[in-house]
Amino acid sequence: MRIENQRYWQEGMDWKRIFLLWGKKLWLFVAAGLAGAVLGGGVYLVVCVLPAANREYESVSKVYLNFNCEPEDFNELSYNGYTWNDLMATDPILDTTMENLPPEIGRETVIGATKAEILSDIRLLTITITADEPELAAQIMKATQASLVHLGETDELFESIEIYSTIEPKQIVWDDRTVRAMVTGGVIALFIAVAAAAFYYVMDDSVYVAEDVKRRYGIPGMGILTGMHRRDAGAKSSQHGKSHGENHGRGKSFENELLVNYRYLCRGMKTVAMVSADSAEDTDVAAGRIAWLMEKASPPTEVSAAVEEPACIAFGMPEEDADVYRKLRDADGVIVAVRFGGKNGKRIERLLGNLKNQDCKVAGAVIVDGDEKFLRMYYAGSLMPRCLRQGC
Repeated sequence: MRIENQRYWQEGMDWKRIFLLWGKKLWLFVAAGLAGAVLGGGVYLVVCVLPAANREYESVSKVYLNFNCEPEDFNELSYNGYTWNDLMATDPILDTTMENLPPEIGRETVIGATKAEILSDIRLLTITITADEPELAAQIMKATQASLVHLGETDELFESIEIYSTIEPKQIVWDDRTVRAMVTGGVIALFIAVAAAAFYYVMDDSVYVAEDVKRRYGIPGMGILTGMHRRDAGAKSSQHGKSHGENHGRGKSFENELLVNYRYLCRGMKTVAMVSADSAEDTDVAAGRIAWLMEKASPPTEVSAAVEEPACIAFGMPEEDADVYRKLRDADGVIVAVRFGGKNGKRIERLLGNLKNQDCKVAGAVIVDGDEKFLRMYYAGSLMPRCLRQGC
């Protein structure tokens, strides 16, 4: 018996299984995307939009500088956007500006509101005044223009400075990127949700199909019992003498597969013990179901009437009673009942390790309480070979 459960995360992606397991949970990804969109939009509103809710007004003026030199000498002038921005805050210009403003308007207010830049032509200066009130922006603009005209009259570098145009203060319209922030937040949240689901899938050590048992634990997967607890309850209340198999549809195909494999893998045995790492109830139901199938099914042609078929006895959970291992050693074989999707990989690994230490012969495993709809979709169409469906 070779235990390979520690490498379940290396099995690769079974896309069909992923679709079936997560198909009903797509709403989680939608919810994650919506939550991310709401969060992204909310953060953007708090960080970017609300602080800008205080209205600001902007006034722009174009000022023409008539330099007292020939055009070919313009390259020798050191005036540029940075120079003018600094000059606007110096005493020769700022003092004149302050003289044209009411005393309640401070120098720092004027400096913070004023921006000067040369966009292309060195002779065309752009003045931008930004303030939280349109009247204040207009006052500072008017005073600034007056100080520049005065500079053109008093500084030998200029013949004159003229005001070409003035745009009255207008409210600044901020670029609202709320939708973009919501889309970004939704995409990030969806990516995180998908990554979390992928991590969960990779780390999921549950058993869903018989092939998982063989691949992970190196023991045969005898078969699957689907919805056993519901079926047993329904059978007890059934009327007109209907048998279990008549009420289970495609679940009968899985039971036929289990019966065929049980007879073959346990051939020559008299007593087979059923144990579980999940629940003692699983062993009771699985052993009872196998006994019922053996009773209802006709014996295989290669088995004579004089040969008894192996009896399956439930022994519950060995971890709860150490004396059970002595009985398991006396049995001809042991079958492990594995709960479908039970996230029980490590518990099964522990149980199989103890069975190996106790020299118990493990004949295989039976998956119990399987989701019939999942299995029907997973195997698609005809679930079993024809001979197995007919109980060959």
